[in-house]
Amino acid sequence: MILKMITLLEKLLKYKYLIGCFFLSSFLLVGSISIWAENATDASSENSENPYSIVVIKDYFEVLGVFLDIGIILLLWKTVKDFAELAKVSKLQTEVRFRPWVGPNGGFELLREDSQKKQYSITMKNFGEVPASNVIVTCTITDSMPDKLSILNLNNYTESKNHFQIGPLLPGMEKRYWVFIENEKYRSVMEGTSDIFIFIYFMYLFSGGKSGYGMISQLDSKTNNFVHKEMWID
Repeated sequence: MILKMITLLEKLLKYKYLIGCFFLSSFLLVGSISIWAENATDASSENSENPYSIVVIKDYFEVLGVFLDIGIILLLWKTVKDFAELAKVSKLQTEVRFRPWVGPNGGFELLREDSQKKQYSITMKNFGEVPASNVIVTCTITDSMPDKLSILNLNNYTESKNHFQIGPLLPGMEKRYWVFIENEKYRSVMEGTSDIFIFIYFMYLFSGGKSGYGMISQLDSKTNNFVHKEMWID
């Protein structure tokens, strides 16, 4: 019962301005009818002789004016409501459009290899219309599925060697980040005795604050490529 009452109150609060207009209009209507009734009582004899007298016509116009006032109040309420929705849309458009959006433009690509390690790269691109003043990359390689919250909290409170600043990123601009994997670990994955997970997180700063894009990828022994296991935006 209490939950139903709370739900009903929440629904009523959505139309609080309309309810207020309704009560105000009702007050104007009742007041006008009262005044009209008093005038009608005072001039009852005259009205009975001439139903189209000036007093009667004036009273009718007063009642009509009350209904016009009600219509104007409803139109004003609708206008205010439309402006409020337009303001919300404009704010959302500003927050989404006029800011940088940094993320990967493709997957991990093998650049070169030697007797000790393989070098991969991933391309980052600013898909937004506003430059990112500074992009900071955090990268961690593990043999099991990493816990993103633990890694991010650890890197936020410590000076991690996995931090790398790649500088500003203009709209449409691309930069590459390199990842190195030892050949011994790579062979273990191909043999099926181990796994390789790459945790990578792009944190970028801009005039409106900071944001980030993260993903966890796993080296697939069948395709010899990295498969994205999880992706998110902060």
